[in-house]
Amino acid sequence: MIRIPYDFSGNLNLPSYSQMVQRIMQFNNVSNIGKDESGNYDMYMIEMGNFNKPTILVISSMHGTEWMGALYSMRFMEQLRDNMFRDKAFRAKLLRNFHIVYIPVVNPYGFDRTSHAEGNNIGRYNVNGVDLNRDFSNFSQAESRNVKAVMDRFRPFAFLDIHLFGSGMDGSNGLNLIVGNGQYETDKIRNLFADSLERYANQSVVKWDGFNQLLRGLARRYMRDKSNPHTPYTLSYITEIVRPRQLSGGLDAPLSDQEIMKYGMAMMYLFFETSMGYFEQRKVELNYDPVLIAENELYRTVRYKA
Repeated sequence: MIRIPYDFSGNLNLPSYSQMVQRIMQFNNVSNIGKDESGNYDMYMIEMGNFNKPTILVISSMHGTEWMGALYSMRFMEQLRDNMFRDKAFRAKLLRNFHIVYIPVVNPYGFDRTSHAEGNNIGRYNVNGVDLNRDFSNFSQAESRNVKAVMDRFRPFAFLDIHLFGSGMDGSNGLNLIVGNGQYETDKIRNLFADSLERYANQSVVKWDGFNQLLRGLARRYMRDKSNPHTPYTLSYITEIVRPRQLSGGLDAPLSDQEIMKYGMAMMYLFFETSMGYFEQRKVELNYDPVLIAENELYRTVRYKA
């Protein structure tokens, strides 16, 4: 298990996309990756860490109704940027040895057309009514093409696609938290991620299996099938947290906003932690470097507990 020694916290308040852009621009290395399909919004990529090291890619808000993922991932990145992250060893290791690429909002059109507890999915789709997480095969939409260009350019060894869902969704098993991976070969790493989250949240976590017949068009399938120069398999995750919805009978909110922030930031932490561990273990296997092995084991004894 990976121990998270403290609780993450923060509030969730729905901003406009222009307000999100203001926060994005506070980072040192920001790139415009292209217009969305409407032509009215610019999409942005943030880079952090060591640009000469292996890349880890995080994207969020592919569905505008799932805006909370952009908020908790942004808060996580801001804490890394500002050296406000309480786990100093984790922060130093991540920023020294890896290149982080982060796309906070994949669907700005939908992001600007949702509400705090959207019930009718107006903001789920882009201007053409396309579900972008079905377009990572045909790449018919500007948003998915912009993200594909980033994926193809950096060839990350680890990828996280952040989502939220309405209660009762197929595959949720009535639970609040989901961690899914891309292929059976990375199930052990996925299990470490999910089991550690389960202990931290003190509730069960659904594990979505990676398998050969993952739906074409999913970002996680495209990334899973893309090779990288560092590891035999590209870690390709999706995370899901149940979100509030305004239904005809009232507000359906299995988790509070504070719980969503807490569990979302914990997911970010565990994604990065397991990705670093996966990369380092592979490097140890290839190089059999005694110094590297010792450093890796020392770090793991602090972070992991059987």
